[in-house]
Amino acid sequence: MEIMVALSLPRDAASVPVSRQVLDACLETLGITPETRGDIALALSEACANVILHAGPGDDYAVTASTRAGRCVIEVVDNGHRSGNDGLVPQPRGPVGALAENGRGLQIIDAVVDDLTLSGDGRNGVTVHFEKELDWLPGAVAEHLLAAD
Repeated sequence: MEIMVALSLPRDAASVPVSRQVLDACLETLGITPETRGDIALALSEACANVILHAGPGDDYAVTASTRAGRCVIEVVDNGHRSGNDGLVPQPRGPVGALAENGRGLQIIDAVVDDLTLSGDGRNGVTVHFEKELDWLPGAVAEHLLAAD
């Protein structure tokens, strides 16, 4: 069994807390621990903010989240053209200067999730894919529903 949420959002800063709150409410209903939900919310916020800051104006982006096999799998898909000259997919690891104002988002995501991958060519969009092992509250009904498979 898989439980899935899909959102299509405008590329606007106001969409970040909306996506975070919708997903957090779903995970809370399923019985996911507050600590795990917090890590997922932080990673999702960083991924959505990355789309808003680095993609071209006026486009939408998509967020899909699913729970399967004891994990939450999230993809933030930017189908727009990225701003900047290089068009390259950024790498999640590597040092960022101590005084840099940007460039920590992927490092933050990588620090709080179990798996992080980026795909796409950067010029025609990027997909941020991350997964987090789910920790359940005692007696969570959804844990039993998902384990029934």
